[in-house]
Amino acid sequence: MEPNAKLFLEYKGLLFSIAYNMLGNIDAAEDIVQDVFLKWIEAGGESVRNRKAFLVRMVTNASINQLSSARARREQYVGIWLPEPLADAGAPTAIPRIESYHALSIGLLVLLEKLTPQERAIFLLKEVFSYDYDELAEIFDKTTASCRQLFKRAKEHLGKDTRRFTADMRVHERILHNFLEAISAGSMDGLIHLLKEDIRLFADGAGAVFVIQRQRITAFPKPIEGRENIGRLLLTLVPKFRQSVPDYNQHTTLVNGMPTLLVYSGDRPMSLVALETEGDLVRNIYVQTNPDKLKHFQK
Repeated sequence: MEPNAKLFLEYKGLLFSIAYNMLGNIDAAEDIVQDVFLKWIEAGGESVRNRKAFLVRMVTNASINQLSSARARREQYVGIWLPEPLADAGAPTAIPRIESYHALSIGLLVLLEKLTPQERAIFLLKEVFSYDYDELAEIFDKTTASCRQLFKRAKEHLGKDTRRFTADMRVHERILHNFLEAISAGSMDGLIHLLKEDIRLFADGAGAVFVIQRQRITAFPKPIEGRENIGRLLLTLVPKFRQSVPDYNQHTTLVNGMPTLLVYSGDRPMSLVALETEGDLVRNIYVQTNPDKLKHFQK
């Protein structure tokens, strides 16, 4: 293997992580990484002083451009748009083409939608990938003061929500277990005690239709709000869904760094349920039923 290709492979996991966390789309992130690889090999990197920074800059700029156009296309998206979930690198359904990567939780990717593409890039590289301002200045071809200002602006836009970047996986796993137990038991009280009062449920189905007991159901076009509304909805729909789906089976696995529920009809993924927690309560629920965004979870 030639040296330039070998060096690129050393950073492939990092480059994919940046692209995915920028876009929330697996295929688009892989396309960007592949395109950067071809350009890197074609141009040759012998004259590049800091090759890692150069590759990160190429992927980041491509991701910023892609995100700008993707947001325009999402205006025609049917219903609520959620990022495409990504199984952790060690999970059985993880994409085999990338050996290691770091994916933010679904809730955090949704949170980052508040930022402009450039703010998002600066925030990710600084907060998640631990780049300092001098490194950011080289990557973005800006002054350190400009990078500092962009990062400050990003944090202001996120406000107190930046606290959501800290989570305890063991607590999260316990809450998910109790959440599923309450639904299985049909316990409204048990479920209500797990949910924040102002909880919201987001469902992305892209117009996909489920037939549940002869009733056609699509994902909700707007978030469902309030723990009583969400509790009643879950205790009504989930049992019907289980009865209606042929060869229903479910299991939990690590998705975007957190224990997550996957529901199958035989080997075909039907839905993914991710919880966002705050303390000992569920802050938000994210339900993914868009078949195109579940294709990587095929057994």
